[in-house]
Amino acid sequence: MKKIIMIMAVATALFSCGQKQDVAATTDATTDSLGGMMTSTDAKTAAFKELTEAYMANDSVNYGKIYADNVKTYFPNDTTVDIIGKKEHNAVFLGHHKIFSNIKNTRIRTMTITLGNGETWTDTWGVFTGKGIASGKDVVFPYHIVDLWEGDKIVKELHFSDTKPFEVEAAAAAAKK
Repeated sequence: MKKIIMIMAVATALFSCGQKQDVAATTDATTDSLGGMMTSTDAKTAAFKELTEAYMANDSVNYGKIYADNVKTYFPNDTTVDIIGKKEHNAVFLGHHKIFSNIKNTRIRTMTITLGNGETWTDTWGVFTGKGIASGKDVVFPYHIVDLWEGDKIVKELHFSDTKPFEVEAAAAAAKK
């Protein structure tokens, strides 16, 4: 009987400690400027999903509508802006169709996060697949894109993926000319 009472006392103590930790974590999150709300069912997430569909379809009419005219795009190879402006951004990304055929983005996960400091970011993870037009090689690699919104426009886009497949295929296409 003593053992049962002791087990119940220990279990009660552990359960109540766990409850106190959850309350403390919730309180800390409300004062954290980077804490916030994450959703995958909002208008910004839906807009980015439509952008992804337009990219895969090489749809120059619908691709890029959500980018600000002065959007800044960063690639992982440095910390400077790699592309400035909507027109150049759209040309670079839709230009992928000049060096790859059968472009697909699969296993896509997109969500928008509104932080406690007021910033709104959309995060997208997926896998790029395509066939090099010049090399004939199949390319598969994971990617992660993070977009900062101001109002209803993306003003900053950060890419976290290997840019080498694009560089190699662009070089192969240039060598065939």
